[in-house]
Amino acid sequence: MKIAVHILAYNVTRFIQAVLENALPHVDKIYIAYPNRPWGYVQDSRDTGANPTTLADIQKSASSSKIEIVQGDWDTEEAMRNACLQKAKAEGFDWFLIQDADEFYTEATWENIKAYLASNTENDLLITTWYNFWKSSHYVVTYSNGSIKGTNAGFALRCASDIHFTSKRLTNARAPKIIDFVCYHYGYVMSDEQMHEKLKTWGHAKEVNTPAWFLHKWRNWDETTEFLHPTNPSHWHKAIRFPLEQPPFAEQFALALHTPKKKNTDRLGAWYYNTKVAINKEIHSYKQVLKSIFS
Repeated sequence: MKIAVHILAYNVTRFIQAVLENALPHVDKIYIAYPNRPWGYVQDSRDTGANPTTLADIQKSASSSKIEIVQGDWDTEEAMRNACLQKAKAEGFDWFLIQDADEFYTEATWENIKAYLASNTENDLLITTWYNFWKSSHYVVTYSNGSIKGTNAGFALRCASDIHFTSKRLTNARAPKIIDFVCYHYGYVMSDEQMHEKLKTWGHAKEVNTPAWFLHKWRNWDETTEFLHPTNPSHWHKAIRFPLEQPPFAEQFALALHTPKKKNTDRLGAWYYNTKVAINKEIHSYKQVLKSIFS
């Protein structure tokens, strides 16, 4: 069994060395997809932006013979991922893994993953569970059901199939299977400046009211703040202290937190934001009820 993994290398300087060390012992190939500029979801950013992570940053970390740097100018996230997937298929790999630079697995979990991949003959797409950390590895988001564990959009794709990426991390796979091998996701563990860069350039850039979310949910966050998710606010209820034992790699993501003093205008703005979220949630629920009645 041959396993390839791909890592998207836009603005990943703080993660790249650590994620390579996390994956290298467990896979046969790592494709690092390196773009010179952002995707085209926001045209101004694409026309004027440049990758904060330089090619020299990547080359400095990519010393293993298992690593191949794939350079390109991709307009979408799915195009970038498909470029690496096609290489993996052409080179005869059995499984193609998604491990973004801010995603980590413990050594024990990696062993479980490899054993499961070796035994699975039925599924073309496997999805892992994950913890989404917030501002620091000390805090994790809770979902609307109260759990700290969610699922990502995809982790392992079988190469011997017609599977491909259709929208960002989503694929055309039918009947994917969820496997409870937990990923530690540090995609929201960053400084204000780094978060601002993420919001300008990521695949969801047009789905978020960036100024409002950045002010009320990110910069003015404290432990009472609710509705944290940028594109589906009620999906992430709150962020709480991580209640479980930390893995060794978590320490490098234990960022110091600053709790701001909120002005009355900040509280009013947050109330208005949350009210809109609550109303939209009720409207969505009402539409779902009507759909079930008349379908």
